[in-house]
Amino acid sequence: MSESREKEQALTLAVIMQSVQCIREIARSGDTEASRYQPLIEGLLGEYDGSTDALYGTARLAPGLRRVVEQLEDPQEADTTRYVASILHLERRLMKRPAVLQRIAEGIEQARGQADYFEGATHMSVIHGIGDLYSQTISQMGPRLMIRGEQQHLENERNAALIRALLLCGIRGASLWRDNGGGRMTLLFRRQAIAGAARELLERLPAEA
Repeated sequence: MSESREKEQALTLAVIMQSVQCIREIARSGDTEASRYQPLIEGLLGEYDGSTDALYGTARLAPGLRRVVEQLEDPQEADTTRYVASILHLERRLMKRPAVLQRIAEGIEQARGQADYFEGATHMSVIHGIGDLYSQTISQMGPRLMIRGEQQHLENERNAALIRALLLCGIRGASLWRDNGGGRMTLLFRRQAIAGAARELLERLPAEA
């Protein structure tokens, strides 16, 4: 496998990991840093041309890359593993439902228009729209992915919308992961190589990334 393919896999896996990290923080504490979820939302609405770096920005995926290294080299968080596995499973099921895929594509196009109107992909109207799109499509496929956290945070309307939007971001990352040759066997047999690629990407970033 080429070095560039492993780096692309590391970056696409970082999208999933960063989405999960944000979801867990919101569920537990009621908030997460906008700098972590902004690139995920913008990437969801963007066009992929074969470069995850061009779509998201490697520096903006630094938190996800760190999580890739941690989870592949010495996994400590069972919840993270469970969420990532569930997102990968949801993406595989989604690929078998062209009508749902078409509805999501239409919804993403609407969200792009909203983002242009509000001059930002992270405007809450945009996030609520994406969250509603997840509810109307992925949630209907069942069974739903259960998020663990504090009930007061999970019941908050803003948090619920952001979590659903981030789940869709994670599924987008899973689609890019699969497009770049990622799969269950990749995680089993290539985990050290992908972790090494993630480390190298992090080492090339400025210290503050």
